[in-house]
Amino acid sequence: EERPQGVPPGCPLDMFPRFALLALAMCRTASAHRPSGVHHSGAAYEWIGVFATNALSHTWSAQKVGGAYADPAMKLVLIETALPTEASMEKLQDLASDLMKGECPNRLAGYALRGTTAGVCYTLQFDAGLDDSLFTIDTTGVAGLVIAGEHGPTEFERDRHYLYDSSGTDIEPIAEGGDADHDISFGSHSFNMALLLSLFAGLATAVGGLVVYLPESLHGGREATLACALAASGGVMLYISFVDIFAEAQEAIEDAGYERGEAHSLTALSFFLGVALCVALDKLVHHLYHRAGAVELTEHLPSLQERPMHQLQPD
Repeated sequence: EERPQGVPPGCPLDMFPRFALLALAMCRTASAHRPSGVHHSGAAYEWIGVFATNALSHTWSAQKVGGAYADPAMKLVLIETALPTEASMEKLQDLASDLMKGECPNRLAGYALRGTTAGVCYTLQFDAGLDDSLFTIDTTGVAGLVIAGEHGPTEFERDRHYLYDSSGTDIEPIAEGGDADHDISFGSHSFNMALLLSLFAGLATAVGGLVVYLPESLHGGREATLACALAASGGVMLYISFVDIFAEAQEAIEDAGYERGEAHSLTALSFFLGVALCVALDKLVHHLYHRAGAVELTEHLPSLQERPMHQLQPD
């Protein structure tokens, strides 16, 4: 069987597609748990959306799920906008976050709410004696609303959409987003999911380490297994860096106030500077190592390759 250049003898060729599929699955899983739309790191809100408001009034609904509200109260920011678009929502993110960090007067169920172009924050108090707590939003002469919530509105949905107009028609967001860095409370679904994924990551490390103790007939030799594992793990990290972390870094730079093109250039520059730094550190370590009188390991490779791994002992 002909092997590509650089693939060690004894390394199963079908291992590389498996690791590629594993990397893709990890990235897809991470993306699936990330809120859709924009991501605004460090925001006070958990969810934000922009809506077209064509009716004179709308109703914000919060329902008990499983016999209780997800939280007895929730901060809600209302900002009127003439252009209900994703771009408008992005421009108003910081304002929404600042408003939620400020004073948010309590409003009981049944209270009429009204947004302004400068933005208003309310603390909605849900009625524990009712299965549904409803709040009327006055949207007379308002083309659109940017709404930010302390919690995701779907957490309060049982059998009714969280926003509908005066005729009872559900109003879906034109665009929405959230903050992945929002505080995760103990016992919540997000907390449990994060704990479970961390547990699996730790177990994967332990299971991977046990592979070298299997009989050689099962993994083709410890040297080959180690070489394949190192090559595959390096490939996975490069894949995730380009597909997932690169985009996240660019978004963080955009949140800092840079334009999209500038953010992309700075992210790319930072990546290659990091590569150059790693190469420089590698050269420096080898220089210091040889300057101290050490002998290159490559001189001993022919003799080392002839000896089983378990017989290799330090001098």
